[in-house]
Amino acid sequence: MIKVAIEFYKEFGPLGYLANYSNHGFFKDGVFYKTVEHYYQSEKYSDPLIKAKIINAETPKIASNIGRDRNNIRISDFKQIKNQVMFEGILEKFRQNREIAYKLIATGNESIAEATIDEYYWGIGKDKTGENNIGKIIEKVRTKLKEEILSNILTKSKKAEVVYIIGPKILGIDAVFSGYLLSKILKSLGINAKFAVLEESTYKESDKDTINSYLSETPEIINNLDNNFILVNSNTLDSLDLHNVLGAFDHHPVTGEIPDTLGINYSSTSLLIYDLFKQVYNFSDYEKKLIYLTCLSDEHSLNINIEPLDNRLLESLKLKIS
Repeated sequence: MIKVAIEFYKEFGPLGYLANYSNHGFFKDGVFYKTVEHYYQSEKYSDPLIKAKIINAETPKIASNIGRDRNNIRISDFKQIKNQVMFEGILEKFRQNREIAYKLIATGNESIAEATIDEYYWGIGKDKTGENNIGKIIEKVRTKLKEEILSNILTKSKKAEVVYIIGPKILGIDAVFSGYLLSKILKSLGINAKFAVLEESTYKESDKDTINSYLSETPEIINNLDNNFILVNSNTLDSLDLHNVLGAFDHHPVTGEIPDTLGINYSSTSLLIYDLFKQVYNFSDYEKKLIYLTCLSDEHSLNINIEPLDNRLLESLKLKIS
């Protein structure tokens, strides 16, 4: 029996965007498909008349009925390629509808299942013993989308003469430490990244002592907004020009203002950054301590003397940061 965090069924409600019937069209090879269902069913056939009938069907249900009609002759190897066809359709759906791509990415690493009671190949079935291939494909698409957005941010950053890593105008522990960490990571990848704050930014009064006690590097102060920026712990433009913002990393809900945003529901943005880069960057004990602090700060919003709690933090968060 599959254990899942997210179960969806049909195209209705807050999780309806995950369903193949959801009203999120996309182009593929010059053809517009109203839904994933239209695309998937049409790919079963080589006959242009049948394909056109499915593609032009008024609803995904009608498209499905035509595609499932056994009187129509399917391509011979469709059974062998159907999972790949489904993956390609779902991927394009999310690629070309960024608002739902953000929703999917925000689910982090949670498992996903199509809770169709009578479907045991694509879904989990009534007793939840089904193969759940739709859920698995959506998870693969989620990973692919994250990889593509991260690649976009890194590619643009490598082309830039210099990139300033900044947080919002009101800076807390997570924004400051995330900026510091990301600048170090990007430098290790050959990017001229600089840890910075906008001249108009201020530290949260409650976080000043912790920041001053633990931060080993003073951020550069920026008063010229005509630079290249990556945002941390924020994904709103505020006073910045969209053309100058190369991307954003945040654990808050995504606004959609910045096209290349990685926004996932983590304990802190620093922990998100850790999870994204842990395979390519060797975090020092000091850097891990900064991440512990951001998690504690964001969860409890407390200004405390953290030193006596170091060992306890290591124990409570070691499963998150290993």
